[in-house]
Amino acid sequence: MGAGGMAEVLLEDAGGPPPGPGAPERARARRARALLRRWWPLPVAGVLAVVAWQSVTDARTESAAERLRATPGVIDATVTAPLDAGATASPELVAALFSGTRTQQGYLAALVLGTGTGPDAGPASVLGLDPETGEEVWRVEVADPPPVDLTSRGGDCRSGRDGPARILWCVITDSRDLAGTASATRLVEVHLGDHAVRSARDLAPGAEASPVGDATLVVGTPAAEAVHLVATDVSSGEQLWAADVPEPVAYPGSSTGWLTHAGSHVLVDTGDATWAVDAGTGQVQAGGAGVGVTRGDRLVDVHGSSRTLLLGVDGSGTAEAAGEVHPAAPDDGSAPGVLVVEVDDGSLQRLLRGVDASSGAVLWERPADGMSRTNQVLLDGVLYGSSATTVWAVDAETGEERWSTEGAMLRDFRLMTDGVHLLRVERDPESGVPVLAAYRLASGRRAWAAPLPPGVDSVWTQGGILYGQGDDGVVVLR
Repeated sequence: MGAGGMAEVLLEDAGGPPPGPGAPERARARRARALLRRWWPLPVAGVLAVVAWQSVTDARTESAAERLRATPGVIDATVTAPLDAGATASPELVAALFSGTRTQQGYLAALVLGTGTGPDAGPASVLGLDPETGEEVWRVEVADPPPVDLTSRGGDCRSGRDGPARILWCVITDSRDLAGTASATRLVEVHLGDHAVRSARDLAPGAEASPVGDATLVVGTPAAEAVHLVATDVSSGEQLWAADVPEPVAYPGSSTGWLTHAGSHVLVDTGDATWAVDAGTGQVQAGGAGVGVTRGDRLVDVHGSSRTLLLGVDGSGTAEAAGEVHPAAPDDGSAPGVLVVEVDDGSLQRLLRGVDASSGAVLWERPADGMSRTNQVLLDGVLYGSSATTVWAVDAETGEERWSTEGAMLRDFRLMTDGVHLLRVERDPESGVPVLAAYRLASGRRAWAAPLPPGVDSVWTQGGILYGQGDDGVVVLR
């Protein structure tokens, strides 16, 4: 026996009659019982240790997921299999999912313009909807029913926040001719906590408004050769700045949405170009057909799929990167110095690159599936993506591969996450039915795959909730 070893010793009484034929078996049985009494706690302790380790791991995973769920676009609870579909009977919810605003109370606020004209027409209203049932919780009227001579009514409501909103600013524009020329425009401020109209005033026909946070409101008025912008303090009404964008709106009043806010920029879409204006000072920063705001509040000007001008936060940058910026969503803002671009090299394969956001220098590259393009997800400095049959994760700054996992054939070109899993819809290789497949963010291991409920063939997220499109409309997946 080696040093420090132990053996079980069973002492027999030397006196008495000699042992019978069954004595060895009885002795072995006694030794087994003695060993069992001595060592039985060890397997149990091992099981308890494994359970405790798994509990700690699960708790840490869930804690990390809760932190990630503060990122817009991340599902607000861990998705598990099997999937259960809860029907949503509200037709207004469908519109609210694409144009509504999440409130601080957890509802979806959406503008409903009403239908028809004359005495039977309904007023324009902002509705508060339960995002899981589609039920109407509250309603605020923001405009009278449309008069009989009205040919069309358009409208849009905005919040100046990226997160849950406290205030909505609604612009409603009426037209009385077949060309859709604006005849009247009204601005209404709705408090989402009180469910009440706080203020209302007329704007120049065809004007638009875009809040910047809760403190600033920018109103844009189209003119013959320019767009005139005025920013005011919401509380005092004091004018903060005024600016002119040197290009008219192509179709003023015929549609809403040409004045928006992104980060520290106000964007004016004239139809032929997008102009970026500093939301704090009114300085015109950039203009071009491909101007937009990307991660880190940076301005870019995308020239097709061949190159992207990197204009920086203030529009003064002169660097460029080959390819087209490919924004990640969800994106928690980690690895802030990196932009992801997709390069068309003339093949179906293409290239995905990480480039320095200021200089355009290539930091890393990897093949990209040009035929099965999905969004990417960027969380905690890791970029997640997929091809037709592969799911992968790389370090966003270095491109070093964290993991790569083979899956079934991609069916829906959308990646989602609940902070624990990377989720995508695949086609079951045997039955061909659509399944939601879940891959662990940390390891890429396939955690589960569950068939979508009958009639549901696509899924997406909005406001932290997982929705599916079914034969009878939108359903909530739990």
